[in-house]
Amino acid sequence: MQKKLKVEVTEELLLKRIGGQRNKATDEYLQDAISLGSTLLDPRGIYDLFPVAKIEKDRLILENGEFFRSEHLCKLLEGAEKIVVMCCTIGPALEKKVKELNQEGNYGEAYFLDMYGAVAVGRAMFNLFKELLEEFKGYGTTVYMEPGQLDWNIRDQRVVFRLISPEDIGVTLNESNMMSPVKSTTAVFGIGDPAKVKQGSFSCESCPKRNTCTFRHEAEDFVL
Repeated sequence: MQKKLKVEVTEELLLKRIGGQRNKATDEYLQDAISLGSTLLDPRGIYDLFPVAKIEKDRLILENGEFFRSEHLCKLLEGAEKIVVMCCTIGPALEKKVKELNQEGNYGEAYFLDMYGAVAVGRAMFNLFKELLEEFKGYGTTVYMEPGQLDWNIRDQRVVFRLISPEDIGVTLNESNMMSPVKSTTAVFGIGDPAKVKQGSFSCESCPKRNTCTFRHEAEDFVL
């Protein structure tokens, strides 16, 4: 299933992502990035639901035979009867503009616009997640986890692509398991009996690189 998404990136969110302090020059870059970035977004999502056959220590096996390998993911999804697999993108236009700005030597503008895109795709995924929580209201639901986080190897992107075909919203995967457009993301969360499924916390909250990574999701802002 596909969804058109709404995304709003505020100056506060963008400033947090760059880890900077406000000053006259920064304020101008922030405002310009938000003004331009909002015209370049085409946020879309795709998702589907899959029954779980078995959850082992480090392997989540689906009824269709596909599986993900990650101990952290298996702990997060413990008790889930089904999983939701998702992909979001903001489209290629912003990425193209960042490249043009860099080629023109406008490195500050390019940097802030690129960071705007990073925040935007994170918000797109979280907004899709919130919409799906409403759709599955009454079920127990976990938070979501993305391939590449903690011990979940990025190679499992190939499983995601086989399951939900992100190509249908313009997202492709290369031989190194990197997505294009780059400002795209995938994730999985579980649903099931509320008595058996635990909500848990976003993996950023337990990531050992949380205090130094400027590209992390701002988990403290993702309050349900």
